[in-house]
Amino acid sequence: MFTFKGSPVYIKIWFLLLFAWLSPSMVVAIFLSVLVHELAHAFAAVRLGYTVRQIYIDLFYGAAEIDLEHCPEKDSIKIIAAGPISNLLLALVSISFAAFSAQLGGWFAGTAFMAEMIYINFALFAFNLLPIYPMDGGKILRSALMMKMPKNRRLGKRIGDWVSLSTSVALFAVCVYTSSILLGIFSLLFIYFALKELNYIK
Repeated sequence: MFTFKGSPVYIKIWFLLLFAWLSPSMVVAIFLSVLVHELAHAFAAVRLGYTVRQIYIDLFYGAAEIDLEHCPEKDSIKIIAAGPISNLLLALVSISFAAFSAQLGGWFAGTAFMAEMIYINFALFAFNLLPIYPMDGGKILRSALMMKMPKNRRLGKRIGDWVSLSTSVALFAVCVYTSSILLGIFSLLFIYFALKELNYIK
């Protein structure tokens, strides 16, 4: 689509499948929210001197591929946290637009779109901060534990992995109770990732 700080930004064809399930305005809101999230990761990385190979948006996720080899935990936490923070700010900006429209009697044609932006960005902010690896929250927790336990970084990582597993199991239980099929599938994937990180699955 374009380049950002010298890195290619593109959308994968699978993302367009969302138009078969959701309204066009919701798909656009998701696209903009995920794009801002990944650009925030990339912006923070470039500001700290790291290379961003590419940024893309896929069907259920986006990614900013950043070269974080030999990256200290304090830098990785800043880079990772930039994504959820951008969604929180975007939600607040959307609230401001919606409030402005309300002051004018709600005539603004994008009021419904702003409501979708508010919902999506608060959801992305909250979901991404869950302490589940490889979500942003899980990565932040792992980096923070390893930074606070410099003499036993392996233990810090293992604690983070156990927190990730426990949270994933709890999330799956909630999905079963609420019949949330798609989120339940993701929960099972998170459980798999946690077990793999803990070396219970090869």
